[in-house]
Amino acid sequence: MLTFDQYGTEFQRRLVRLCMQDPQTQQIVARFAATGHVRWTCPTAHWAWNILAEREYVSPLMLETEARRLAPDHPARVHATTLATMATDWRDDEYVREQIVEWARQTSFMVAQHASVDAWNKGDREAAYKQMMEFADAVNQLQIGVADRGWFFDEFDSRQSRRRASQSEDVFPSGIEALDRAMGGGGRKGEIEIPVAYSGIGKTFWCVHRGSNACYQYRRVLHFVLEGGRTKTEDRYDARFLNALYSQVKRGDLEADSYNRAMLHQERLRQMLVTRGTGDLRDGWSANCAWVNAEVDFLRQAHGWVPDMIVVDYGDLLAEEGDSEYQRQKVGFRKLKHLSERIDFPGHRGYFVVSPSQAQRPSKGADEKEHVIRPRDIADSYEKVRVADVVLSLNRTVAEKEAGQARVHLAKYRDAEDGETVRVKTDYTRGGFVDLEAGTPPPPAPPIP
Repeated sequence: MLTFDQYGTEFQRRLVRLCMQDPQTQQIVARFAATGHVRWTCPTAHWAWNILAEREYVSPLMLETEARRLAPDHPARVHATTLATMATDWRDDEYVREQIVEWARQTSFMVAQHASVDAWNKGDREAAYKQMMEFADAVNQLQIGVADRGWFFDEFDSRQSRRRASQSEDVFPSGIEALDRAMGGGGRKGEIEIPVAYSGIGKTFWCVHRGSNACYQYRRVLHFVLEGGRTKTEDRYDARFLNALYSQVKRGDLEADSYNRAMLHQERLRQMLVTRGTGDLRDGWSANCAWVNAEVDFLRQAHGWVPDMIVVDYGDLLAEEGDSEYQRQKVGFRKLKHLSERIDFPGHRGYFVVSPSQAQRPSKGADEKEHVIRPRDIADSYEKVRVADVVLSLNRTVAEKEAGQARVHLAKYRDAEDGETVRVKTDYTRGGFVDLEAGTPPPPAPPIP
């Protein structure tokens, strides 16, 4: 029997943490645990693995709750809470995967060799040969790849793990109850959401609202700013997080409670949000999806940081190839959709991408009458709608603007019925959609001239 002694207790805890999010790694460990070839030398890792083996799905929150129930003298208690709240690092995870695959191959060889030698000594050469051939087949199967390929009937357990995970850590609620209910909880990794609105209605504010909501759920957000400058977007985030007036944030004029709130956010949400502008590009209007992908790769390789949500504000401005604006936007949003489904390492399930788009300019007086923007109203290229998983429209009349209200319309959702319209309150002076309420009465209709 081989143990994990050579890897140390920290490695064992990180391995269990990785198994919680990577079904392929979990299956390799479970295979050898079932045959008795795994012996944990870290009490915390052993305790956590037993929980993982007994339940269909274990989240960090569930593990943290179980850790608090341990008796004070339980040997696993020392590192149990640390394991539950352990920060993930792509580089460490890759190292753990490589090591556990090599360990599994060595264990397979040891088992096959003993069985083969035993059969040979008994004069059963055919059985000895069979044991070694089975070992070769087993080693070939001990791979954790990233190819977008699936052996359907062999991977049912992996699909179940993915589905269970998608009901918790892969869901990104919008914060609008009726809207999230219609979307089965919210957007998901592997999907692209396109908010559509007329100019000045609140597309950037929606992006800030989406990003801040994800941070509060401890999801990592990478926010690309293609227009208006990174500084303004960061000021809006601060206004949102600190519940402070945007004008005060811009001046750095924060009251004591806002400053204290900032320090609390800095401590709790550290590394949850990265903003990326175009100020370092020779031509700020040359940003394209290749540049977006390069930034994602750089953050992963240089910092071990992998986002859960990617915001591109906004996709219409991507400088893609094409001989017309129609073609450029068609290509740009197709690449953003591909980015949402991109598999960057074993166990990775893609990104949730949010990228607004402009609606066709309304006719004169259109903002006097209540209506909703529909997919057909998207500007320049309808192909953007074809690749979208979610299309939302932000709608507001003059009367609603004066009343601090708007309407969010679910114009398209690939996995369920759409058509839901929700009235919300807005407060752009504090960063955007900061006071969301369903069912608020509409403002009075404008007087008939």
